[in-house]
Amino acid sequence: MNENTIKSLKYIYLFSLLQLYLIGFFLRENIAGGAEKDFVTFTWPLIVSFKENFLTTLKNYYSFGEGSTPLFHILNAYLNPFTFSQFSFQGSITLLSLLNVIFFSDIIAEKFKFSKLDSFVYSSIFLILPFFRSSAYWGLTENLGWLFLILSLKFYLKVESIKIKNKIKFVFLTCFFSSLALYTRPYLIFFPIFLVIYSVVDKKYSILKFLIFFYTLLSIPGLYLLYIWVGTIYIGQGEQQINFIYQYHHPRFILQNLIIVSTILLFYLIPMVIRSLENKNYFSKKRFLIFGFFLIIILILNYFDIFQYIKEISLGGGVFHKINKTVFGKNIYFFLFLSAVGFLIISDYFIISKKNKVLLFSLLVFCQPKYVLQEYFEPLIIILFFSLFDLKKENKKMLGENKTMFIFIIYFLIYLTGGYLYRY
Repeated sequence: MNENTIKSLKYIYLFSLLQLYLIGFFLRENIAGGAEKDFVTFTWPLIVSFKENFLTTLKNYYSFGEGSTPLFHILNAYLNPFTFSQFSFQGSITLLSLLNVIFFSDIIAEKFKFSKLDSFVYSSIFLILPFFRSSAYWGLTENLGWLFLILSLKFYLKVESIKIKNKIKFVFLTCFFSSLALYTRPYLIFFPIFLVIYSVVDKKYSILKFLIFFYTLLSIPGLYLLYIWVGTIYIGQGEQQINFIYQYHHPRFILQNLIIVSTILLFYLIPMVIRSLENKNYFSKKRFLIFGFFLIIILILNYFDIFQYIKEISLGGGVFHKINKTVFGKNIYFFLFLSAVGFLIISDYFIISKKNKVLLFSLLVFCQPKYVLQEYFEPLIIILFFSLFDLKKENKKMLGENKTMFIFIIYFLIYLTGGYLYRY
């Protein structure tokens, strides 16, 4: 197949995918399952309440039961002209979510020196992802958080570039947009954590001092929120009131969630794994030994019933947990096997660079929820893979090949189709 034909097929794919994305909105698609309920119960009431009384709503924000931070609701209450109806508001968020694709394609083009077309092919994967689509269609908070994260990454890559002389401006913009991301989705604090720790590890003290300065200034609104919320976060009212931080989001959940998170990371990295199988050295003796080590450790822990809770999970757990539960019931050996594979893949990236080590460490933030949901990582892993992770040279080369793009597209289209069939 000649290059012009391939190029035409890419344009047809992008046009068709955009149509599919817009059709999903008018069909009120909700593959994620809980999107409509979250919007009606939490998101929309808060936007309406902020329009009516800002200070009272801010003070009593978590009594509404919302699990995110309030920036999304505030911005839309006062800056979005389409909040006169639920449908028009949801339509505006559906269109706004397309900015994620546009800005992320810029990052891919800049980092990998791909053509604009190929960069859009990769960034358009967002429009296939069920949780991204559902969040867009039902006007939820996630996609605005991803947009702010993408913008902060865009400016951080400028900071990393040795060609940029005046880095202070880009450090500020990185801090500014990453703070907006945090004030939209609290778990996006992982990126400021990464920036500070990596600046120390990489001995970039000139950047570190500006990070500390800018983040100190930008933390003032957050400190004020903690002050009016009396230092912690309570959800609900009366007898149903719970301590959101201690009971549902706490470091004590990290160890038990690692096995789940490893399978979720594996799920999003499978297209690259498939492409790498062509490498004769992929199944080296060393890799088998590493995999065997992880599997033995996991099986020993399972022998002592450490993973008994996996059998009882009814909320979250990721795609592979759903598959394991559907096919094998409470027999979790398939899930444990995939977890060992996940740790093997994570170790591949861990050993590449100090940067990857710090990044993976910062992602432990996402292991803190009592219930780990797939949506926390979608499209986070794809964003980080194409922007922040250091990759091997052969992987970078593979990403520029049409075969790899085809694998990525087909894989996530199968995911979308599977999600649709499971939901409907």
